Amino acid sequence: MSKTHTGTVALTALLSAGMLAGIAKADPADKEEPASTDWNGFYTLARAKDLAGTGFKTTAPDYDLDKLIVAHLQPWAKAKMQVTDGEADDTGAVCKADGIFRFPPFAGRFLWLPAPGKIVVVYGEINTAGVRRIYLDREHPKNLPPTWNGDSVGHWEGDALVVDTTGFNSKSWLMSGMEPHSEEAHLTERIRRVSSGDKVFLEVVSVVEDREALTSAYTFTRYYRKVDGEMPENICNEELAVWKEFRNNALKRQLERAREVK
Repeated sequence: MSKTHTGTVALTALLSAGMLAGIAKADPADKEEPASTDWNGFYTLARAKDLAGTGFKTTAPDYDLDKLIVAHLQPWAKAKMQVTDGEADDTGAVCKADGIFRFPPFAGRFLWLPAPGKIVVVYGEINTAGVRRIYLDREHPKNLPPTWNGDSVGHWEGDALVVDTTGFNSKSWLMSGMEPHSEEAHLTERIRRVSSGDKVFLEVVSVVEDREALTSAYTFTRYYRKVDGEMPENICNEELAVWKEFRNNALKRQLERAREVK
């Protein structure tokens, strides 16, 4: 065999190997982030009319989710819920942080913004959950300080993004019914991009665990529809007079309750 022929065969083999490698890399099943950029955009909580005819179903609207959570609360947590003042102790209602559980797992509207090594979720209610970062290139740091939103890390399992969040403080509620949780709270979300006709949704299946506050974990599913346009600005209680009136009423109730206890 001539040197020229040998070189041609070797080059052909090399090119074939390169092409096969390229095909392997292009296979969506082998990607760590399959079609993640397609998720970029503005989403709002899907209501019954949005899901009509899609076959998708929200398993726990707000009024059912409160009942679901209460059924899983430890006795001490139920007792604490009963003595919590829904006005004086509601940080979110007075434009302070209230964490990511309150309107689980995402607020009523949000921006999904993929970035290098993470996904940034910007909530519509900027005074409450604010901005959440889901890291894709690291594990949870050791000795996490407790925070309102906790620490979120994610990884891809096929077409689903699995997000693990821990490191919460115990200042927020699990829902608007004032259900408490401890720093042992652990949130797992399985997020998929699904569609029906021309409607695109993010399906979020959430599992909440807390060995101190819950008797067992609870699970629920919600959908968020991708919509056109940009997320509008939303400033909590922009009118100072409204905020002062609400806060004064809350403080009045808190003072009256303190006198009763005394």
